[in-house]
Amino acid sequence: MHPLSPRLLFLVPVATLLVSGCTPDTTRDRVEHDVTATFANQYVQSEQVQSQPLRPAQVRGTECHSGLNKTADAGPGAWHCTISWTDPAGGRHDDGYVVLVDSLGCYQAFSDEERDATVRSADGLAVPDPRVGFDGCYDVYDGRTGTSKA
Repeated sequence: MHPLSPRLLFLVPVATLLVSGCTPDTTRDRVEHDVTATFANQYVQSEQVQSQPLRPAQVRGTECHSGLNKTADAGPGAWHCTISWTDPAGGRHDDGYVVLVDSLGCYQAFSDEERDATVRSADGLAVPDPRVGFDGCYDVYDGRTGTSKA
């Protein structure tokens, strides 16, 4: 038996515990909650860029599902989210987003339909629409641990 074997046998479980204890838990509840809040903020920024009255979109609901872990609806990777919202004029929208979630709880969201959408700024320039692509990080210690499918 190699003289380091008992030490290695002790260190492997300790290292495994340390690594697993530091891994953020990506749950459906966390993704849905944060993508909804970030979309609402980006909608207001879009209106602001266009010098529109700052009237937020009314988000009716968001449903997200993991593309990699379909059984548990959890974990990093590619997710698809549908954000249902009503604009200030009463128009109803159901927008799809591809959400790429990393292992640290941060994500990038891209609209399925309007990847290159622009809006007119106050000075007439065509600029990227802030609500079409956005990023964020969710709180991995918030208690949103639900993963059940709706």
